[in-house]
Amino acid sequence: MLCGRESTKPVCKVCTREIAIDTPFLTRWGFATGNFDNESVEDPVIFKKHMEKANASARRALAGENEDFISLAKLALRLHREHGDYLSIFDIEENYYLRLAEEFATRDTTSEGKFLLSIIYEEEDNLDAALSTMEEIWKERDSYAIHYGELLVKSGKWGRAIEVYNGILKDNPEDFKVWELLADALMEAEQYEEAERAYLRVLQLDKNNAEVWFKRGVCLRKMGKWGGALQSFQTAVRKNPKHREAYENIVDILLERNMFSRARETLKKMLAEGFDVEDKLKEVEGLM
Repeated sequence: MLCGRESTKPVCKVCTREIAIDTPFLTRWGFATGNFDNESVEDPVIFKKHMEKANASARRALAGENEDFISLAKLALRLHREHGDYLSIFDIEENYYLRLAEEFATRDTTSEGKFLLSIIYEEEDNLDAALSTMEEIWKERDSYAIHYGELLVKSGKWGRAIEVYNGILKDNPEDFKVWELLADALMEAEQYEEAERAYLRVLQLDKNNAEVWFKRGVCLRKMGKWGGALQSFQTAVRKNPKHREAYENIVDILLERNMFSRARETLKKMLAEGFDVEDKLKEVEGLM
């Protein structure tokens, strides 16, 4: 797609509006849409005919016709995430696709449209608008409630997020993902004892989760329970030998307790895993 005027770039500022009217998604080629979470993509290419179909639908939607606004908004949001950083090269506003996604999502009046609109507002760093939109629909589905809780945590409203997650767990007490979200919210609220118990609940259901072992260790360390914290961090690195933060916490605890030999052995393990800790190792050996 070349600019119709004299320009050294494929799309100039003068042409952008005209091109957007004819080809709202700006490109006839791209990555496969797959599902909304960008998972299970089998074919890495959207064929030209698919993009032509999407552009035709987008044109009709922008002209006021009734189209599949949800699908159009999802495609625009995906293009924003995957190609938004490159638009400035062509003198196109970086948030062009994001605004297009918002335009389509706004035209859908269902709860799904509002949910998608909330995601778009969040992408725009407009958490107040995202929360306000979710207030209308969060009780309709657990997936909405989970997203609402995540927005509350991001907004620093941990108490409200804890209430929402506890409400979900009343009906789904074995949902370890929600237990982890609850634990995260409790830790953000500096309720470390309650958070540690919630992380233990996760580990009862998902014992190989290295990240949860790590976060449990953080809670224990915050409570001054260095022995339990050390054990939890050590479990985290057994589950995931590449978990740098867990290793670093182990070393910190050992050095705080003047356990230099064990700290040195831990650093050697880190070195064997490919971590750049030569200087730290020399520092510890100098203390021995």
